[in-house]
Formats: sequence, structure tokens, C-alpha cells
Amino acid sequence: MIALIRRSLGRTARPLIAVALVLCGFQLALIAAASSIAADGNVGGLARLVPGFLQPSLGLALLSFAGMTTIGFFDAIIVMLVVLFAIHLAAEPAGDIEAGLVDLLLARPLPRAWLVTRSVFVMMSSTVALVLVMTAALWVGLSWLAPTQASWPEPRVVVKMGAHLMLVAWCFGAWSLAASAWVRRRGTAVGIVAIVGVALYLIDFVGMLWRPLARVAKLSPFYYFHGGEIISGTANTAQDLAVLGSIAAAGFAIAYWRFSQRDL
Repeated sequence: MIALIRRSLGRTARPLIAVALVLCGFQLALIAAASSIAADGNVGGLARLVPGFLQPSLGLALLSFAGMTTIGFFDAIIVMLVVLFAIHLAAEPAGDIEAGLVDLLLARPLPRAWLVTRSVFVMMSSTVALVLVMTAALWVGLSWLAPTQASWPEPRVVVKMGAHLMLVAWCFGAWSLAASAWVRRRGTAVGIVAIVGVALYLIDFVGMLWRPLARVAKLSPFYYFHGGEIISGTANTAQDLAVLGSIAAAGFAIAYWRFSQRDL
């Protein structure tokens, strides 16, 4: 098992570092921009430019320096970057089948479940690493760039943001792993789950605009991660994390079951 994990982490290291650098750069740029706005005394002014339907989410983040510096945790591009990276990592079993490596791996007396467990560990640990890097970049950036009188985001808010982002990524990683237990090509598993992920994000977004779709939006993991609600304290964090954790657990369970049954 350790050898499998070490091999996977070795192949993951470079893209992981690249994504981490992008996230760090975004965090620092965001803090620099927020500091410039705060120095000019325009904090809160941007919120008036946000459309009404986005006020409960993005608008709240623009009302204070602390809120603006946490946008990186729930910005659409950043969230999708982390989610897509988790999807790619979790589809490794399909990649092993596509490359014919699974025959070599299972020629040894290894339980099939180990291949799934390896991918679960790599995907989850890599996602945790990205969230920790983002959090570290936030505090370093605040220490370096924040104006003297500016109020920093509360640690509990940052922890909640990171936990939501991590679990949303785990949800899609789990279902990417489940998909890879059916297909024989990594690109197929990644493509299917990535398209579903984008569709679910759009459903959640449109659900904020169109009430008839609001009920359907509850099926999207993104429905349980609205940054503005976390900032305002109106989010039901325990319930949201429990739902996201249940979705991820279901995906993992299906992956283990299907991989143990499939014809390799």
C-alpha cells in the first residue's frame, strides 16, 4: 500500500505544486487589491455594483476588508479549479486500466480495494494540502499586505470556508472514483464527472435567480457552500458539511463495490 501511495504521490507532485502556486498567487493578489481598496476608503463601495440576486453571497463579502480577503475560498474559478483537480486525481484507477498497469499491479497478491484506497488517500490528502496552502497564503498575505487598521477575517470563518471547499472537492473526487470503476479510460471518467460538476454549479447559480429551480438546486453540492452565508453567520455549517460528507461517502462506497465486481 505504501509503495502504491508513494508512486501516485510522485506522479501528482508537480501538478499539485503548480495548482498550489496558482492558489497562492490568487490569494496574494486578492489581498493586495483589498488592501488598496481599504487604503482608499472605498470598502463597501463595490457591493453596490453587485446585482441584487448576488448580494446574499458575493455582496456580503465586499462589505468589509475581512470579507474581501476570503473570496478566494468560494470564487467560482478557484472552487472549480480545486474540484477539477480532485476529479483528475481520483480517476487514477481508470488510468491504470487504460495503461495496462492494473494487470501488473494485481499480478501480485494485492487486494483490489487497495487500488481504490490509494486513490482515496491521494485525492483527499492533496485536497487538504491545497486548502492548507490557501489558508497559509491568506495569513502570510495579511501579515505582509494588510493595512494597519484593517480587521482580519475571523479564524472560525476561514476554517469553515476551507472545510466547505475541501468537502465539495471530496464529493466530486468520490464520484470521479466511482465513475473510474466503470470505465476503462481516465479521460472518460474525468470528462463525465467534470461536465456534471459544471452543470450542477450552473443549476445552483440559476437556482438563485429562478425560484422554480431552487428545489432542484438542493441536489447540487454547491448549494451547500455559499460563502456569503458563512460570512454573515447564517449558514448551517453542521448540516452543510454533513450533507457534503454523505455525498462523498456514497461515492466512495460505490467505487469500492463496483471495483471489486468489475472484470479487469
